[in-house]
Parts: sequence; C-alpha cells; structure tokens
Amino acid sequence: MNKKTEYHCMLFYAACLLYLMLGIALPWSAASEAAGIIIAPIPISSCSETALNQLLAKLAEQRADFPTRISAIAAAYIGAPYVHHPLRDETSDWFPYRTVDCTMFVLCVTALANSRLIAEARQHMRLLHYRDGIVDFNHRYHFTADRITDPANRYFNAITERCVCDPSVLQRITCTLNRTKDGGYFFGKRLGSWSKTVTLAYLPRHGFHPSMLCRLPRVCGIAFIKKASVQQGVLISHEGLLIDNDLYHASPEKGVCIENGYLERIYPTTAWDGCVFFSINEVPLLRHEQ
Repeated sequence: MNKKTEYHCMLFYAACLLYLMLGIALPWSAASEAAGIIIAPIPISSCSETALNQLLAKLAEQRADFPTRISAIAAAYIGAPYVHHPLRDETSDWFPYRTVDCTMFVLCVTALANSRLIAEARQHMRLLHYRDGIVDFNHRYHFTADRITDPANRYFNAITERCVCDPSVLQRITCTLNRTKDGGYFFGKRLGSWSKTVTLAYLPRHGFHPSMLCRLPRVCGIAFIKKASVQQGVLISHEGLLIDNDLYHASPEKGVCIENGYLERIYPTTAWDGCVFFSINEVPLLRHEQ
C-alpha cells in the first residue's frame, strides 16, 4: 500500500468513525430505522445540548487529534442553514451554535473542537471571540483581519507566508479597519472611534496555481479579500475552513456546504482578489477559566 492509498484509507476510516459517533449521539427517524433504511443524521445546528455533549464525549474517547476533531465537527455542520447576524442577543447567549454565518461557523467549530463539553465550548468562544474574554459588543472581534493578527488571540494566526513555495508571489494590502474612505466608521457610532490598521500578505487569485503552495496544513482557515471593501474599512469579506483541499463554509445560498477541490477547481474562477490562510489552534483552558 503506497502512502497516498494509506492516507485515503485513514480518511475513510475517520469518516466512518464520525458517522458511527453521530449515529450514537443524535436522534434518528424511528420509521426509517424500523424499515431498515439508513439516513444521514441531523446536523449539529439541530442538536440538543445533551446530544452535542455526547458527540464531544465520543470524540474525546477516541483520542482524535485536533485536525481530526475539526474535520469531524465541520462535517457535522453540513446542511445547517445560513443565518444573517446570528448573535441576536449575546448578553444571554454568546455561543448560539445552532445559528451560523460564515464567521460563526469557523468560530463554533474552533470552540467545539477545543472542548469536551458544551460548557467548555462556551468558555472557549468567550476567549476566542472577545478581547480579554469580556463579552460585549465593543470587545467583540468584529473583523476577521483583526482576529487573526492579534497576538493576544491564541486561537488563530495568519500563516499565508509560510504556505507558499515562493513568498514573492504574495502581495500585501493595508486597511484601517472600521474606517471608511470618507472619514466615517463602518459601524457608525456603535464602536465609537475604534479602528485598527492591519497589513496582510495575500495570495492573489489572478495567476494562481496550486503548485504555488507548500506546507499548507491539512486543516486551516481560509479568508477572502475584496480590495473594493477596503474603502468601507473592511479587509476580509468571507471565511471558511480548508480541509484536505476542500472548502467548508457557510454560504447564504447553500447553507453550510463543501466545495470539493476548492483551490484547484473553483478559486481561480471567483471574483475574490485574493485569499489568506490562518491556523486553527488547540488552546487548553486555564484552570481558572473552566
């Protein structure tokens, strides 16, 4: 058995393990079960907290490594509907795992992959989505470019420059987040005068070929740049997870879905100006944070 075949066998085993765990943890249609028909389990977005705790417990029992946990949880979100502005009332619930947009999908998967219980996931979300763990609108990481470049955020790091064979193919772009071209603010008065200037290296879509990539992790984040948005104080317009070269993301048109072979087949045909890669990190909760 060559290494590529062995790798695909491992992926197949992981997928089977995922569906076994979901079948144990999630409710099934009694009528279908009685008829001997196997159906797909419901997505995490339809899970009770009890069922979600069971899934996380099964992952912990299997001692799955962190990339495998990310892959399993991302796959269990497939089929979840896209929801605009999922954080409707973060004062009562800052971890609405059943409702996702593109960013909340990435954050929920990260929080759950780091957790054995939903209570831990809530603590991780508090730390990865809010500065200093203070849950309120003003402390939230509203901009992906801010979240993946802030040294204080241990869950994400921009890694684009490490993922290309020749760094000269990259371009750099600077944006003052929340500051519009006319001197106003993207969030109006809601964030006061907050702004932050960030510079990111990105991989341009024009002229891209997969051979440009080296050392791309099996699992990482991917975010997309539109230069026109910089005038509005926004640098990144969409994000998702890149898992074994497939894009897992929450689309307004398709909900949470998979785009197979994304970088090779789809990215060159899109309207994005470029993309950046960022790591998804395993971060243990400190004892006083549990």
